[in-house]
Amino acid sequence: MALAVAGALAAVTVGSVFVLDLRPGGGEGRGANTPGGSDAATSHTPSASASASGSLPERYVGTWEGQVTALDGKLPLGTFRITIEQVDAGEEPGRLRQTDPLGGVCVDVIMLRKVTEKQIVAGSVGAEGNHDGCNPAPTTVTFTPVGDDLDYASESEESGRPEARLSNIKQ
Repeated sequence: MALAVAGALAAVTVGSVFVLDLRPGGGEGRGANTPGGSDAATSHTPSASASASGSLPERYVGTWEGQVTALDGKLPLGTFRITIEQVDAGEEPGRLRQTDPLGGVCVDVIMLRKVTEKQIVAGSVGAEGNHDGCNPAPTTVTFTPVGDDLDYASESEESGRPEARLSNIKQ
């Protein structure tokens, strides 16, 4: 049984390396929240868009966590966790921490761009010090309330358009 589990994990890991281009020297195109690599990645600070408006509603404040998938739910990427603080557009409400199924960690800097009645829109970029398996490229992400939860969606094609349902964690 242990050999079967180890074999399955090895197959998923090897398959992910090629599907998500996580090979050393693979360069661009690696997932923002995918496993792999070990060296620090260069990052850029996200900026607020010209349409930035409003402050973050209290509804979004708190610590949120949930399972994330990519490629339309076909690829599990581990767990997302973010503590969102009250800020105005153009400021950083928190950092998204992704722990992949093998224990690797990527951190994305989130920058609030726009607040609407139905969602918040933010910029996301890999933090300085992330390993090479983390995507440093800036992208747009949204947080949309669904009941007591938040739906997270990323526009990052390189990362397989990650999605997650995040629940508020009472601490």
